[in-house]
Amino acid sequence: MATAQKILDLLFKYEQQSDLVNKKVLYQAIENSLSEGGMKFIIFSCLATQKGKEELIIDFFKTLFFDGGMKTTSRKVKKTMQLIQELESAGISSEVFPILSDTEPRRTWGWQIPQDELTIACEIMIEQAEDSKILPENWQPRLWSEIALGYTGNRNFEKALNWARSTGKHQLCIQEQVKCLTGFSSQYHFPFGLKEAAIRQVGAYAFEGVVLQEKFPNAILLQSEYPLSEKDALYGWLRDKKSPLSIIHPFSN
Repeated sequence: MATAQKILDLLFKYEQQSDLVNKKVLYQAIENSLSEGGMKFIIFSCLATQKGKEELIIDFFKTLFFDGGMKTTSRKVKKTMQLIQELESAGISSEVFPILSDTEPRRTWGWQIPQDELTIACEIMIEQAEDSKILPENWQPRLWSEIALGYTGNRNFEKALNWARSTGKHQLCIQEQVKCLTGFSSQYHFPFGLKEAAIRQVGAYAFEGVVLQEKFPNAILLQSEYPLSEKDALYGWLRDKKSPLSIIHPFSN
């Protein structure tokens, strides 16, 4: 049976930004996972949209993490598969949970499409992925709304959004997210403007961090969004400071 140290060493074979990793937190998550019988990894794959429209591209493999262009899947997917295969070769069972954030178009981008329509579109995408036979059986795509629905804590998105609108150090994160979203403004439609989308995004990520603390307490996030350090920080604002999210960065930009 592989030890926590052996798994940590294996993960660091893939790590591209080791200075961002809290090794103590990661090691504890590995130890806890081993006691539970296996590793869990989470990935957020941002939804793809028709350029400048409030319209999703209904294709799981066109979401940003999975989109390989003319190829079947992206190099990020292939690297993740390689990582999981190495863990399994070491005798460690693993589960990968790609998450489609079906709530993001309304909550963050400000779209006016009914949430039910967005959720159904994402459900169709997950069915596509499951029927494709491209993903291994231990890859289990999930909807964010489904995960959040089971959350029992006292936070919700509205409270997180009110927090994001308040004064505090997180306002610097909002400024950084405005810069980040500017790079997507030609592709994604933000009807309320970049500043409002950035505020909503900081609130949404903070709420996601709280929900993940309860629903996936020992899971490791495979960070694929840039800038890495800024995206990492967004998950931690409202979490218990004694339980930061475990994150690794296996992908080069």
